[in-house]
Amino acid sequence: MSPDTSVLLSRETLTYGLAPKRRNPYRVYFLGLFTLGVYWVVWFFRANRELARFDERIPGSYKVDATAFGLGWPIGVPQFIALHRMGRRIEDAQRAAGVPATCDAPTGVLMWVCLGVGVMYLQDELNKVVDRYGAPVGTEVFHYA
Repeated sequence: MSPDTSVLLSRETLTYGLAPKRRNPYRVYFLGLFTLGVYWVVWFFRANRELARFDERIPGSYKVDATAFGLGWPIGVPQFIALHRMGRRIEDAQRAAGVPATCDAPTGVLMWVCLGVGVMYLQDELNKVVDRYGAPVGTEVFHYA
């Protein structure tokens, strides 16, 4: 019996969700540049929706955050709050997937502010959850925590 199987069998209640999509972080970044940021809003909405479908225990409304991310760019503050929340969602998803929670929300926001590569960082961290399962997008997967 594998260690993963013994972890699952030792839990009283099994939770499950749908596997998120694996995306190339460089492609996300350059598509955003090419479309003058429009793709980043689409990516933000889709990635957060996938996180909500992966684990419904993750708090927050991805629709509100996607709106803040898309419309908050003139002010900046709503966009950074939404990015921070996404970083926390990814960290929660990493815990649920049973991988080390390496996503640091403030780092994602700082990378967004300073270098504009926060989307690459966040997508790379989300890919760790996807790689844990190796399942196609939308496949039902069990949580390890």
